Parts: sequence; C-alpha cells; structure tokens
Amino acid sequence: MNTISRWNFLLIVGSWLLSFALAHADTVTLNVPDGPLSIQVVASDTAFQGTAQARLLWLPSEYGILPAEKHWAEVLARSGFESWFVDLYEPLFLPPTPSAVDQVPTLWISRLIERAQTDGRPLIVIAANKAAQLAVRGWVAAQKTPRQGVGFLFINPNLYLNTPEPGATARYWPETRAFNAPVFIFQAELSPWHWHVAELVQQLTTSGSDVFVKRLPGVRDRFYFRPDAMAGEQALGAGFPDQLKLAISALRFYLDKPRIAGRLAADTPATVEQTKSTELQPYAGAQNKPLALTDLEGRPVNLHAYRGKVVLLNFWASWCPPCVHEMPSMARLKTLLKGQPFEILAVNLAEDKPAIEAFLREHPVNFPVLLDPSGSAVQTWQVFAYPSTYLIDKSGRIRYGLFGGADWDQPSAVARIRALLAEPG
Repeated sequence: MNTISRWNFLLIVGSWLLSFALAHADTVTLNVPDGPLSIQVVASDTAFQGTAQARLLWLPSEYGILPAEKHWAEVLARSGFESWFVDLYEPLFLPPTPSAVDQVPTLWISRLIERAQTDGRPLIVIAANKAAQLAVRGWVAAQKTPRQGVGFLFINPNLYLNTPEPGATARYWPETRAFNAPVFIFQAELSPWHWHVAELVQQLTTSGSDVFVKRLPGVRDRFYFRPDAMAGEQALGAGFPDQLKLAISALRFYLDKPRIAGRLAADTPATVEQTKSTELQPYAGAQNKPLALTDLEGRPVNLHAYRGKVVLLNFWASWCPPCVHEMPSMARLKTLLKGQPFEILAVNLAEDKPAIEAFLREHPVNFPVLLDPSGSAVQTWQVFAYPSTYLIDKSGRIRYGLFGGADWDQPSAVARIRALLAEPG
C-alpha cells in the first residue's frame, strides 16, 4: 500500500475511531446567551497528564468540524496537546455555511477563549478559512484589558467582509486591524489569496501582532479535505500535524507578552454584504489598468493593442474546477462571434508552461493564453477569486466584471457582449 493510500485508509479508520472516542470524551459545558455550548475534549495521552503541552481550541469554519482536523487532534494528543472542539452552528439551528459563520455571536468566541485559559495553560486557537474571522472578532472582544498566553494558527484565512468584486478594493473585518496577538499563517500557493498575503499581514500588524507566514507550495486552499485532492495535497494533509507543532513552537516565544486590542474603526459593519453572482455585473473600479504579458510562444501581448475590439479578459488556473468548467463555453463564444471585433484573453495564474500546455492538449481553446509567472497581473487587476473575468469595451474601458465561473455562451452574456460590439469604436 503506497503512502497516499495508507493515509486515506488511516484517515477513514481514524476518523471513525475518533468520532467514537469523542462521543465518550470529556465534555465541558459553557453557558452563553442562546447557548449552552458543548465542548468535546480530546485529552492528551496519559503520559503527559499534569505536564500537558498547550491547549488547542479548534474553531469550525464554514465547512464545519472536519474529520481531518479531528484526526490531527488525535495525532497531536500523542505529543501532549489537548484539543477542544465545539459546534458553533447547531445551537443557532444553522448548517455550517459561509453566511452562518457571520452569525456566530462574538461573545461566544471570547467566552470560549476565557474558559480555555482558566487553568493558565498556553492556548493556541486554530482557525481555517472563514473561521479566522471568528478568532479575530472573539480575541479583540476579549482584549479590553491586557491579555497574554494566547496564540493563533490560521490556515488559508479569509478575513474579507465579502469576496471583492473584480477590480474592487478588499474590505476586511474591522477587527483585523485591531487584532493584537502572535499569529502563524499557513497559506496555500495555488490560491488567489496567496498574492494578497502581504496586504493581510499589513492589516494584522496594525495594532502590534507578530505575524509569521508559511507558504504551502503546490497545494490549493482546502487542501486537506477537498474531494478532488491531488497527491501532493493528500501527502501534506497526512503530515500536517508536524507542521502544526513547528508553528506552535514558533509562537511559544511570543505568548508571554501582555497585549491589548487596538481601536476599532467607527464604521464597524452590522451586516455582511453578499456579492456572489453568476452573471456579469457593472464595473465600478479603477480604469486604465495595464496588462503586458507574453503568450505561450513567448510573443508579447499588450491589452492596449486591442483598442477597437471588445475583450473578455479571464483569469484562470488548471487546478480550478470552475475555470475548467467554463473553458469550453468560452471557446464556443469565440466561435459564435467569429468575424466580429471580439477577443478573449485568458491569463493563467503562475503555472509553469509545461503544465499549461498539458492542460490545453486535453482542453483545446481558440483564444490566446497568457503567462503571469510573477502574479503581477493578478495583483494589478485585484483578483481575489478564480476564475475572475472582465469585459472591456472598444475604447478600453472596463464595463463589467464577474468572479466565479459562468457559461459564456448563454443568452444574457452574449447579449451584453453584442451590446458593446454595437457601440461605435
């Protein structure tokens, strides 16, 4: 049995055994408004009783409490770490979803942190994806007076109020700038968020946080629980407890410093805007964005040279399922509008040329594919999700944008493009 197959087998068996163990594990009850919260404890191995390492508080993301995270907790228990799991959505009668995360009361998180610290043990809060938002909100609320002994591990954190529309400036939860703690970020490189990590670090350090970043090459966000996980993603997931232990060791040196939260911005939102759409939306961002890249043959391509044509500018990657899904419809759209002043430019996210060529042999296209090895275009065009698409008129003005996949030969999309084609050049 190879390493990956053995990992899959162990994960399935381990998850079943751990689920059974959790059902019989120690339970801590925390009384909160609209609660109570039931905390399931994965105790450290008996060899560490009385001398246990840090306590780990796992905040559930929009994907809920995951079997892989439970398995990691069991592995970490052998090294003396105690883990706490709590379902924050069941008391709200909500399934775990992105919008459900936004509805979790901040008070619940601050009370969880306070309860986990009652015996003075170092506390590490682990949060993936949108759960980082919960961690940030809860810690800032708990930091009205100086606090110490708490560190944070964020895995592919999503601290945006919403996914920015193409070209829009990212808006973070206001608590991100007020947050003050030692934090270690694991960021997958095969993710558009990878290109915006420096901006996130700037937000987090505003009020004094010590921030460490470890980039994870060759993997996507959600690498450890994707149903379509690649071999490298499965391998990283199998050994990730070792990565977590190293990160915890790095944070240990910063836990004793008393910290207080920064000042919250006055425009703290009461609600989160939902921006997801499946159709082109009017564009309101900055204009005159440059695009100067090369195609697969090494020829320079400059967007300015396409004045007089309507251009569909698409940002994509071969590891992005929605990107793969929409590619055939883009090819059909190009065929449908053959002979008209229309072009599609598909900018690839920093993949190497052989990988792109292999993908295109299986998924041939009839439009130029451009290379962006440094991610410069992704940052200039403020791409926060894959795929992201801009529709540019003959004068070079960006008229519409969309993040997420689409069927580009559907009537509504074709009508928008034909309307721009009918405008004077």
